[in-house]
Amino acid sequence: MDGIPEALAAGERLGVRVVPGIELSVRAPSGSMHLLGYFREPRPAPLTERLAELRARRAARAERMVERLAELGAPIAFADVAARAGGPIGRPHVADALVAAGHAADRQDAFDRFLADGRPGWIPHAGLGPEEAVRLVAASGGAPALAHPASLAMSPAGLDAFAQRLRAAGLRGIEVHRPDHTPALHELCAYVARRHGLVATGGSDFHGPDGEVRLGDTGQPPLPADALDRLLDR
Repeated sequence: MDGIPEALAAGERLGVRVVPGIELSVRAPSGSMHLLGYFREPRPAPLTERLAELRARRAARAERMVERLAELGAPIAFADVAARAGGPIGRPHVADALVAAGHAADRQDAFDRFLADGRPGWIPHAGLGPEEAVRLVAASGGAPALAHPASLAMSPAGLDAFAQRLRAAGLRGIEVHRPDHTPALHELCAYVARRHGLVATGGSDFHGPDGEVRLGDTGQPPLPADALDRLLDR
């Protein structure tokens, strides 16, 4: 979130609306979970204070991954990982270091063989729990929304129950409109949103020009133009 003030200034200069936000990695009961937080303020507290603590934990986790990889016969230098990150360290930076050291063909290969959840080089993160993350965003004046629900690897009934549980903690939205959603998954997420009074959010999940996703593509049907304002109004 350190770059938000600069982004807001650039958006004002270029006529692009910029919304302060964050994507938090959260301990999930199954699969993997990311929670989105949308804000009106550029540096909301108490979130910013908690982020400093989480950032330190991420660095410690990455160091443990590097140690584990050395034990597995795939040594890399932690200094190289940190240099690739240039900030908070995540598994993609470890993966890129593995590729550079010749231990993996590409980033996906590094995840498939070493770093994906449950693989030999994976270290569980002691980060935020689901309700804790939702409450943290809400307490900081933000609107919490569940990102890419399919990554939770839950049954339809399980996702419905999980959304109800998070709604009680302050969840305000769930991603429904995504280019990778099949019609059946779109309808399931839309049903969960309606059932629990959540805003149907979405996005392209664009990670850069080298990916397969087009910037701004929210799938079919596309994200309604008023979704963001309805979410922020919550």
